[in-house]
Amino acid sequence: MTQNANSLTRREMLKLTGGALLGTALPGYGCSSSDKNTVTLMTAMSEPKDRSLKRLVDEFSEMHPTIRVEHTAVPWAQSHSKILTIFAGGKPPDLLTVSTQWMAEFRAMGAIEDLTPWFQNWAYKEAHTDMAVLRSKIATAREEDNVYGLPIETTVRAMFYRKDWLDELGLQPAMTRDEWRTICERMTDPQKKRYGYSFRGANRGFLSWWAMSEEFAGTNEWFDEDHRCIINSPEHVQGLEFWNALYQDGLVPKDSLNWGYAELVQAFWAGITGCFEQDPEVVRTCYEHGMDETTFTTAIMPAGPKARVSVADVWFMSMTSGSPRKEAAWEVLSWLMAPEQVIRHCKEVGMIPPVKQGINDPAFGQGLYKPFMDMVNDPTMLSSWYPSYLPEMGEFIEVRTTEEQQKMLLKQQSPQETLDKLADFMAAAQKKYIDKNGPDTPRPPK
Repeated sequence: MTQNANSLTRREMLKLTGGALLGTALPGYGCSSSDKNTVTLMTAMSEPKDRSLKRLVDEFSEMHPTIRVEHTAVPWAQSHSKILTIFAGGKPPDLLTVSTQWMAEFRAMGAIEDLTPWFQNWAYKEAHTDMAVLRSKIATAREEDNVYGLPIETTVRAMFYRKDWLDELGLQPAMTRDEWRTICERMTDPQKKRYGYSFRGANRGFLSWWAMSEEFAGTNEWFDEDHRCIINSPEHVQGLEFWNALYQDGLVPKDSLNWGYAELVQAFWAGITGCFEQDPEVVRTCYEHGMDETTFTTAIMPAGPKARVSVADVWFMSMTSGSPRKEAAWEVLSWLMAPEQVIRHCKEVGMIPPVKQGINDPAFGQGLYKPFMDMVNDPTMLSSWYPSYLPEMGEFIEVRTTEEQQKMLLKQQSPQETLDKLADFMAAAQKKYIDKNGPDTPRPPK
C-alpha cells in the first residue's frame, strides 16, 4: 500500500483487515510512548464512561507511582475509523476499549494481544458471569482457551418514556409493538414540536431496527444451515418496514435522519421526543439534565409479533499487540478489570457488572434500573446476536448499514432492496470465513 493514511477515506480504512498496516497516523491521535514506564490507554465509549475510567486510572497512578498511565478518550461517534487510522499509523496505545463488533476485525488485523499467558495466573479469571463469558465467546474475545479482552460492563437495552407525557395522555408503557406504535402516534404533535420517538437515522441506527427485524422474524439467526444469509427474509423486511414507517409517517423529527446517540438522548430530555430505547447509563444522563421519576420512566422492550428481543452485549479492554511494554500494560489492565474496580465503574455509570460479585447488588435491580435486569435475566426473551466472528462486522455496522438505511429513509430504495444489499455483503463475508476456516461457524444462543 503506497497511499498515505492521511489521504485514506473512511471506507478504505475500514478495509484494512488482514494485511500490513502502513502509513502515518492522523495528527493528534497517535498515543504510543517511548517511556518504558508510561502505559497508554485509549477509551472509545460515552463521555460518562470515559470519565469514570479516567478516575480509576488516576487512582491506579497514585497507588503505583512507578507506572505512569496516559489516558486518551476518543469521541464515540468517530471512534472506529480513528482507531483504524491509529493502527495504520503504527502507533497504537498499549491498552484499548473494544466493542463486540470490533474484536474480530481488530484481531484479523493482528492488532490485539493474546492475554492468555497472564490471564491463566490472574486471581479473577473465574469472576465473570455466564453471560459475560458467553458474550466474550460470541465476540471472539475468548476462543477456546485463549483470551483477547476482559469485560468492562454488560450493556442491555430497555425503553425510556416521558412519564409526564404518558400521564398527560392517560397511557402506560407498551407491552407490544402495536401498542408502542399507538403511543408514538398519540405523543406526536408537530404544532407543539413534540414527536413520539427519538430516531437514530445515522450511525448505529442499525441497533434499533435490527432488533425490530428479529422481533418480526422470531429468530436471531443470520445464516441458514447451508450458510445462506437470511436477514432479507420477508419477516425481517417487515421489521425494517415498521422502523422505516416511523420516519415516513412523521412520528419522529425530520432531521433525525442524521441523529446519532447524542442527538437522540438530548431530544428526549429536552422535551422534543417521548420515548426511545437505550442502555441504563442514560438514566444518570436524564438525572443530570433535571429529570426525575415524575418526568421519565423505564420499561422492558415491547414484544414484536414473534419475539421480545433482549439486546445485550459486553465491552472489553484489550492489550494491543504493538505494545512495547506488555508487562506494565498487564499490571494496569488487570487492576482496572478486577471485580472491585469494575463494580465501582458500573455503579458510577449505571451499567450492569460482568462479574458474579456484583450481579446481585441491589443497586442494579431496583427502581428505574429494574427493567434492564429483567431484560438480562428473562430466559424467554430472544437474545439479539451478531456474527461477530466475521472481521467485516465493523464495516457492516459502522458504515454499510448507515449508508443503506439512509438511502431507504430518503426513498431511494425500498426496505427489501436495503436488506438485499446488506445480505449480499454478509453472504460474501461468511463465504470468505468458511473458505479460510471451514463450515463449522459459531451459532447464536437459543
